[in-house]
Amino acid sequence: MTTMTTSDRIRFRSVGNRLNLVQEHLEAMQRDVHGLEYAHWKEEVDELWKGIFEQISRMSEGPQRSSLELIRDDWTQFLQYYATLSE
Repeated sequence: MTTMTTSDRIRFRSVGNRLNLVQEHLEAMQRDVHGLEYAHWKEEVDELWKGIFEQISRMSEGPQRSSLELIRDDWTQFLQYYATLSE
């Protein structure tokens, strides 16, 4: 990873923390797609992703690439999961 400024380090850590919460939400919702908590979960996870991308957009180029690589698998899984629900 490239040398990061203090701000980039904080943002990178924030991305990682939010990503952990997204992962927990994905696991819970995959177990209970039609549950009562679904709407609440969707709202929460949408806000988490929004926050992740806001933090990434404020980073310099090197840390941005590292962060995008960090979230790639979970973001792809999230998109694939929603695509199968809407079919």
